[in-house]
Amino acid sequence: MGVDLMSLGAYEPRWPGVVELNLADQWRARWVDEQELPGNAPVFWAYGMVCMGDHGYATREKGAAKWGMIEGPIGEAKPEAFVKSAAMERTGATAGRVELIGFFECKATRHNTEFEQGTITVRPFYLAVARKVADLPETSNYERRRMRMAEYLVAMRARYPELEDYIGKCASRYAVLRAKGDV
Repeated sequence: MGVDLMSLGAYEPRWPGVVELNLADQWRARWVDEQELPGNAPVFWAYGMVCMGDHGYATREKGAAKWGMIEGPIGEAKPEAFVKSAAMERTGATAGRVELIGFFECKATRHNTEFEQGTITVRPFYLAVARKVADLPETSNYERRRMRMAEYLVAMRARYPELEDYIGKCASRYAVLRAKGDV
């Protein structure tokens, strides 16, 4: 039994230790633990956890049942700019520091209705450290909730079970920044 040399070039190895995530059956993703996005990264969606002091700030659209983090399509904005503006719009937080924790390399599945199967996108995951937090205007489409950090992390892990490890990485980075006095 020999190796078919004609199909060898089409083989994509599955490296040991790589965890593949299933994001809403529409994306297969793997985590890239780097703090800089590649220059040509096709970013469509971004995540951001907003923290200040001993608290995290959850958000949701008015009337929604579950609290979440900042997330959504970035449009024409740069990912970091999206996180800053969404933090203000959805939580009233003025982000003083925004750090990339890592990113997901995503491949569209056959269940994806917005992208052709196999389309590659990148979803960065940010920590947004707020300098100040103001009240949301009455006309806002969002609600926010300030939670003690432990409660916030429990809520985020419950809302995003597939991202549990990366929520932990974000929380650890925030704890280190606070311990060093960098925020």
